[in-house]
Amino acid sequence: MQVLEATVGGTRHYLLDLAYNLPAAQFDQHLVVSTLRDPGFAEDIQQLTAAGLQVSEVPMRRSISPASDWGAYRKLRRIIAAWRPHVVHSHSSKAGFLARIAARGLPCASLYSPHCFAFQMGVERAQRLLYTHLERFAGRYTDALVLACESQRQVALKQHIVPADKTAIVPTGIRPSDYQSQADREQLREKLGVSGCGAVLGTVAALRRQKGLRCLLEAMARLDPATDAVLLLAGTGDQEAALVAQAQKLGLQDRVRFLGHRDDIPELLRAVDLFLLPSLWEGLPYGLLEAMAAGVPVVTTNIAGNADLIDGRTTGWLVPPADAEALARVIGEVLADTAEAQKRASAARRLVESNYTLEKMIAGYVNVYAEAGGKYRE
Repeated sequence: MQVLEATVGGTRHYLLDLAYNLPAAQFDQHLVVSTLRDPGFAEDIQQLTAAGLQVSEVPMRRSISPASDWGAYRKLRRIIAAWRPHVVHSHSSKAGFLARIAARGLPCASLYSPHCFAFQMGVERAQRLLYTHLERFAGRYTDALVLACESQRQVALKQHIVPADKTAIVPTGIRPSDYQSQADREQLREKLGVSGCGAVLGTVAALRRQKGLRCLLEAMARLDPATDAVLLLAGTGDQEAALVAQAQKLGLQDRVRFLGHRDDIPELLRAVDLFLLPSLWEGLPYGLLEAMAAGVPVVTTNIAGNADLIDGRTTGWLVPPADAEALARVIGEVLADTAEAQKRASAARRLVESNYTLEKMIAGYVNVYAEAGGKYRE
C-alpha cells in the first residue's frame, strides 16, 4: 500500500513510477492518496484505475489540522485493516506520520520515505523543533526509513529519527534516454525566441520559495552584459507573479522568459547551454537528474540531495544557497570555459546512466519490499 498526501511535483512523479513499474506478478498495489493539494490528480486516479490498480481517496491536509488529521487517521486505519497489506509505504511528512500511526499493531511492515524532511524546509525554529519531534515519535513505528541518497540518511541519523539499522537507500531513478533529445538545437532556439543569444540558461522547477529563484534573478542582474545571456524558466507556482515583478524591477524583462508549464522538457534541455537549480532544500531532485541525463552542464546549490549528484569538481558546479554573487560568478566561469563545461556534463550523464536509472530504483524496491513484508505473507 502506497500512501501519499503530496500528489504534486516530484513526489507525484515518484508515486506514479512505483505504481506503474513494480512487477505486477510480484506485487498487488493499493494507492491511498489525497487530491486536496491538486484536484487535477483525479485524472491520474482514473488512469491508475484503468491500469488495474486499486486507489482510495483520503482527504489529507498539508498543514497540521487536528480535526482533519484525526479523520484521515481513522480512514487510513480502516483501509489498512481491511486490505491487510504486507507493506505500507508512506511518502512525505503528512502521509508519513498518519500512515505509520495508523498501521501500529497491524500485521504489516511500515516503511517511510520523507523525500525531504519537513524540518529541512526553511521553517522557523519552533516549527523545526516540532517537526523533528514528530519525526522521532513516528520513527518508533517505522520498520524501515527508505531514503533516496546518503546525505538524507545522514540527516536522519544526525536527528535520531531511527537507528542506522532501520535505514535503507534506494536512489531515485529516471529513464535517461527519455531526456536525450536529438532535435535540431537551432530550430528549438528559434521556436523559443532565443536564437542568436550569446548564452541560453535554463531552469525547470516549481516557482516556489524552495527553488531559490529570487536569488537566481539577482544573479542574472549581476552577470556581465557581454555574456548576452537569456534565462528560460519553465514551471508554475505560487511565486510566479512575484518573480515576474522582480524581473521587471531588475530590468530583466527582456532577458528572462517565463515559459509556464511545459511538456517538452527534453527539447527544452536540448536548447540550453547551462542548467541552474539554486534550491534552498531538496530531496534528490528530478530536475537535476533530467538535466544530467540530457548532457547539460549544471550549476546547483551545495545542499543535501543536490550534492549527492553534483560534486562540484567532476560532474558540475556547486554554490552556497541564497548567494547571488557566488552564483553569478560561477555562471560566468562556466560560460567562459566550454571545454570544462562539456567535460563535466559528460561525466554527469555517465553517472545517471550507471547509478540513477528507473530500472535500478525498481529493483531496489523489489528487494526492500520483499525483505520488509516477507514475514507478513501468509
